Amino acid sequence: MLTKLKIRSMKNQDVSQVLSIEKDAFPNLFPSTNFRTEIYRKISNCLIAEIPKDFLLNTSTFPYRNGYTGQETGDSFIIGYSVTWEIADETHIISIGVRRRYLRRGIGEKIISKIISNSIKKSSQSITLEVRPSNNAAIKLYEKFDFKVVGKRHRYYSDNLEDALIMTLNIQNKN
Repeated sequence: MLTKLKIRSMKNQDVSQVLSIEKDAFPNLFPSTNFRTEIYRKISNCLIAEIPKDFLLNTSTFPYRNGYTGQETGDSFIIGYSVTWEIADETHIISIGVRRRYLRRGIGEKIISKIISNSIKKSSQSITLEVRPSNNAAIKLYEKFDFKVVGKRHRYYSDNLEDALIMTLNIQNKN
């Protein structure tokens, strides 16, 4: 399956699938991200991970919330996305989401690798993100890429007032 995975820039026609991933991955997020605005924002870089529709995993045993995937007939199937902002000499990861059915299959790794590659091309000095301390899987993934905890944002998440760990990857010597 991963051999057929393609990472590319997000387009307007991808937004319904990306919104369904966001709702599935972050059910308490309110309001939803305005991906149509992000696509055209000069500082944004929006990526999607897609597979051909004939490589879908069986979803009948793992339904999506409300049964809606956002996929239209003939579309490839989007299984992950990211939104980053380029601010000064830093890339800030705003959001990364992967469909639950496709978690722990290397999709997040491929997306992060592409973010790092794009950041190096843009001469960013670092990549920063926030993550819940309770999200052990995400923390381990970021640590795999050498992100380090550099701080904490107190009561950052509005759904339960959980703190956020600030993680940074220094890429200035990788240019």
